[in-house]
Amino acid sequence: MQQQLSAIIVDDEAYARGIIRLMLESHDDITVLSECSNGIEAVETIKQTKPDLVFLDIQMPEVNGFDVIKEVQNYHKAYYIFTTAYDEYALKAFEVNAIDYLLKPFDDNRFEEALRRAKEQIKRKELEALSQKFINILGDIERKEDTTYLNKISIRSGGKIYFIDVANIDWIEADNQYVQIHVAGSKHILRESLTSLERSLNPQFFYRTHRSAIINIKRIKELEPHFKGDYVITLLDGTKVKLSRSRKDRLKGLLNW
Repeated sequence: MQQQLSAIIVDDEAYARGIIRLMLESHDDITVLSECSNGIEAVETIKQTKPDLVFLDIQMPEVNGFDVIKEVQNYHKAYYIFTTAYDEYALKAFEVNAIDYLLKPFDDNRFEEALRRAKEQIKRKELEALSQKFINILGDIERKEDTTYLNKISIRSGGKIYFIDVANIDWIEADNQYVQIHVAGSKHILRESLTSLERSLNPQFFYRTHRSAIINIKRIKELEPHFKGDYVITLLDGTKVKLSRSRKDRLKGLLNW
């Protein structure tokens, strides 16, 4: 299947616009969206229609072809084939990354050469964009695969190693260089910082409510407003934990609150 391209024709001479339209009629893969007779009209049309390709006359009254590109460059990146009767503009045309430069009067062969070059460049850019999209997708997949969260936490106590199922944790609080892990009324001490442990817990289920506490959001029973925008969270076991106002918005999203 051919790639469908859109184009507009910009020239202050109706005859010149007609010649280009006639040459494009033999290309089923190109749709002419509009013809513009001056630079001001061209600027508005490019912004509105966002064409793939623009056949652009350089020497036009008030707003010339270079001015058109300058005006639209932050709105839409089209591909340009310049058409002009003046060859002194050729160097400047390529300085603004025009695909080709057609010196009037041009014949069918020269026009087809420019059009072929435009199609190849557009296709190449499309393939580059698609390739980059796939690279980004693969990168996202790899990052997700590399993101593994703890299912169990090991605790050393009395010469033994105990394993706690992370899903059973009610909440965790900071205790200097340690953390206290609360599970079903029991408290377990782990030599690790709260920040370090937080990175190992699934953020969809464990939320840091303030600098000294992380809660299992499945253990939340209720919330109530407190002082100056803070909240108090009551867990299922009756424990009350502060939720600072700076951290409440993301928790609202997790809870659909």
